[in-house]
Amino acid sequence: MAYYSNTNPDLLARIPLSARHLLEIGCGTGGLAQAYLARNPAARYVGVELFADAARQAVGIVHQVVVGDIEQAPVLAELDRVRAGEPFDVLIFGDVLEHLRDPWRVLAELRARMTPDGVCVACIPNVAHWSVLQQQLRGRWDYADAGLLDRTHLRFFTVDTMAELFTKSGWSVLDAKPRVLWPAKTEAALKAFAPLAGTLGIPPDKLRRDLAAFQWVIRAVNGPAPAVVHIAALGLKKFAGVTEARVDHPLTALSASPSVRTQWGEGGMSVPRDWPPGVFILHRQFMNDPDFNARVERMIERGWVMVADMDDDPRRWKEFVANDFRAYRGVHAVTVSTEPLAEMIRQWNPNVQVFPNAIPALPQVAPATPKQGARLRVFFGALNRGKDWAAVHAGILDAARQLGDRVEWVVVHDRAIFDTLPAEVPKEFHPTLPHDRYMRVLATCDVALLPLSDTPFNRLKSDLKFIECCAAGVVPICSPVMYAERAEHGEIGLFAATSDDWRQGLLSLCGDLPDIARRRALGLDYVKRERMLSGQTVEREAYYRGLLARRTELERQRRARLAPLA
Repeated sequence: MAYYSNTNPDLLARIPLSARHLLEIGCGTGGLAQAYLARNPAARYVGVELFADAARQAVGIVHQVVVGDIEQAPVLAELDRVRAGEPFDVLIFGDVLEHLRDPWRVLAELRARMTPDGVCVACIPNVAHWSVLQQQLRGRWDYADAGLLDRTHLRFFTVDTMAELFTKSGWSVLDAKPRVLWPAKTEAALKAFAPLAGTLGIPPDKLRRDLAAFQWVIRAVNGPAPAVVHIAALGLKKFAGVTEARVDHPLTALSASPSVRTQWGEGGMSVPRDWPPGVFILHRQFMNDPDFNARVERMIERGWVMVADMDDDPRRWKEFVANDFRAYRGVHAVTVSTEPLAEMIRQWNPNVQVFPNAIPALPQVAPATPKQGARLRVFFGALNRGKDWAAVHAGILDAARQLGDRVEWVVVHDRAIFDTLPAEVPKEFHPTLPHDRYMRVLATCDVALLPLSDTPFNRLKSDLKFIECCAAGVVPICSPVMYAERAEHGEIGLFAATSDDWRQGLLSLCGDLPDIARRRALGLDYVKRERMLSGQTVEREAYYRGLLARRTELERQRRARLAPLA
């Protein structure tokens, strides 16, 4: 049964996050559905599963499960009853098409149940893999219980015949991504096969590509292929989730769209040679280096639209101030995380778009309160909050003493704050963590502390830490500064302004487990409804396409802004 619980990360990454009605053929126990719905909880997910035992386990994860063979008319009829006339916008096959007697007919019949621009995503084994060829050269073709020569496979495909499979069924093939397993063994095998390229008249790159892929993840669309927009980004070196929220996570979400190609990194501004001009995002770049600025200008000359991204008050950094905020004047547009920050940036560039920080995927969270045993866990993990903590620490420490061993304290990054906690209380320290590990630790906690002093810098911060708590099933106690700007936050968390407010808030919340459970449910519902990155993908793509359409005018404006700085 473990096979039916597997989640293919490469297949998952290619499923559009804007989907609203998905159909997976061979949904197993619901592993892929669970992973996808953590990214896009607003979607409705329907599965068809041949094996009843697996299907029973999928119930409660998949919204509806049809049990049976998709090649049988009664199963198609039941599927039509379940969908009630509503077409699907995404169709998924994970290692299924090779098991069908007539995959061409199945693809055609299901295409008729798709939206006009519906997407099919399928993972299919590659019979041209080097390991199969090695067997054949040794005179073998050994069926197995699993793998490329699974004895239950009825059809075998290369990447080219996979494309033909979809084309003959009326789909337009968009792309194919190889899944390469065992990299070291694969590279050794490719060296042995490489001389055949010249002998057989096959381009060397094609030979390597076809032999290396264990499986291919194919995407096709019901209709003509969409026009593709290319989006690249330059972020900062990874540190405590600063770049992830503004670059990695949004572009990962966009990359699942069949009409978007993305690339990002921290090293430089290079893009693939075969890319046409698109949108290039500069996250927190000062633009105070002449060589860097010259590279920006060369990209603009080639037709690229340059967008700055910022999610903090730039006046805090002398590098922005020293060159009169060229980082915003010298680009075509700016994206930010909050409207107050947008209002500030507009003095240097009127083309500002707000994309609030959002959650890429909901972490797995224990349903109980407390989550771990009988003891609540209180979390503190924000960066550079020592001064904010200092203003209210007396009340927090007093609450910690009164709560005693009923509460365990979990601190990430800030050793000084950890050391101020009473020695007699249970406490756990973690050094600065990468974002994924940070979220895993947060998700083990029940309550979090988010203090912020009332300063100009803090008033322009985003509520990212608040929504991360909500996604992780953690109830925040927070300062009203910035966090109180949304009415929903007052229902989910507790606001505390004075040191005594923090003491009372901690004592009351930690003494009321039903209230913690109620508030965490409200927080999770809020994030699912309003603060998932999947809910931004359509808007983000449309925004970037709009910038490209307005490029001539945006470039005229940019040059006018730079003229006084020359």
